[in-house]
Amino acid sequence: MLRPITIMALCCLLLGCHRTFGIPTDLVQDLPALASVRSIYVEDLTHGEDPHLVEGSGEVREKIMEKLAKSGRFSIVDSLEQADAALTGVAGFQRWYFGMEAFYGLEGSLNTQYSGIGMVRLLDSKTKQPIWTHEYETGFFHPTQTVVDRVADQVAEKLLSAASHADSQNFPRQ
Repeated sequence: MLRPITIMALCCLLLGCHRTFGIPTDLVQDLPALASVRSIYVEDLTHGEDPHLVEGSGEVREKIMEKLAKSGRFSIVDSLEQADAALTGVAGFQRWYFGMEAFYGLEGSLNTQYSGIGMVRLLDSKTKQPIWTHEYETGFFHPTQTVVDRVADQVAEKLLSAASHADSQNFPRQ
């Protein structure tokens, strides 16, 4: 009986350690504002974090920009001044090592695990108010897809889906 209680306590502690990298986790979906967004500036997605904690942010950023531009729904611009909104936050992956390390001169094996992370916000470029937010959701392992692709695809697909929903509502353009 003690073992299940210990495991439950450990799980609760791990949930309490969830880190969102200083990005507010309140999910926002302002459909009227999203319907009026046509151009997006994608900021650096490390959000000032140590690059050793969040890896692959540059690749995730490039892939998000590529998918959004390819969709035709949004144009990707080079500066915030040109944009209706800015995609900001943190996205990439963390690398975890586990296994036997050098112990008393004996070499063991270290296994590497990659975990996708992401908490992004689409902010109005003028008011800085959040229009849309998304937190990366882990899912099933896809052996043919890298963690960078999974994070970028999820962000782009969720944003495009929300934009499609906003467009279908026929909000007046601002």
